[in-house]
Amino acid sequence: VKLKIDDPLDAFAVHGACGFWGVFAVGIFCRPEYAYNNFAAHGFVYPGSNPSLIGVQIVTLLIEIVWVTLTSSIMFFGLKTAGLLRVPAEV
Repeated sequence: VKLKIDDPLDAFAVHGACGFWGVFAVGIFCRPEYAYNNFAAHGFVYPGSNPSLIGVQIVTLLIEIVWVTLTSSIMFFGLKTAGLLRVPAEV
């Protein structure tokens, strides 16, 4: 309400927050037998883990945040400029 964010479908909670956790959790809990990469990196909760996987997951999340921010800003700015961002109260 303070930021005037209208999310009646909880799209951010479902897609944003849960998606963020899903990407981050791979770096934590990926079992060694499922880690198909050239560095044999797997989740750091298992013995002998290589921390590069969690680093890759964090970099991926940062890139994703920048991408979503830029594309959403362009879309919402265009909608606001065109007067299509909010539905009129009469409707």
